[in-house]
Amino acid sequence: MRTFNSIDVRLDTPASVALGTFDGLHAGHRAVIRAAVDSARSAGLTPAVFTFSTLPKNTFLPPEKRVKPLLTFEEKAALIEKMGVELLFAPAFVSDIYTIPAEDFVKEILIGRLCARHIVCGYDHRFGAGGAGDTGLLMRVCREENVGVTIVPPVMYKGEKISSTMIRQMLLDGRKEEAEKLLNSECGMRNAELLCRD
Repeated sequence: MRTFNSIDVRLDTPASVALGTFDGLHAGHRAVIRAAVDSARSAGLTPAVFTFSTLPKNTFLPPEKRVKPLLTFEEKAALIEKMGVELLFAPAFVSDIYTIPAEDFVKEILIGRLCARHIVCGYDHRFGAGGAGDTGLLMRVCREENVGVTIVPPVMYKGEKISSTMIRQMLLDGRKEEAEKLLNSECGMRNAELLCRD
């Protein structure tokens, strides 16, 4: 797997790109990445992921309120590679990234630089400056640019959307086996347990 830690690239290999923070790579995250890998295989594209090497939410929080990731970046990258991803774009979440207007992010970064020809994200994914971009904007821009889109619905567990917050709470409540089932990775489970002891 080739890894890029900057958006200062210009590739010419058509790709199916999964978007997300993917903290912990829980079942919901894996559904998004699997959809990108599947669409790549069916359309002859290269399976790719666009994520961040740092947690976006921490950028705007004071140090004492920042959340520790469930996976180190190295662990996350290794698990993503095991899912069949060939290209990983993982810049740090810095002002050069989070000030890009949502439409420009799709047109100039994903389609223009990363050569995305199919884009996959979760139903509630937000992107672009101020989180102004949503699935509606993504679908509109991709329709204009003749790029395919897959919006993955929420993956549920006992009537609740699976999330990293849910998993942290499970561990705080002593529900280790349930959390382990949703994480489905040894390193994710180990790190989650350690974080919840802090």
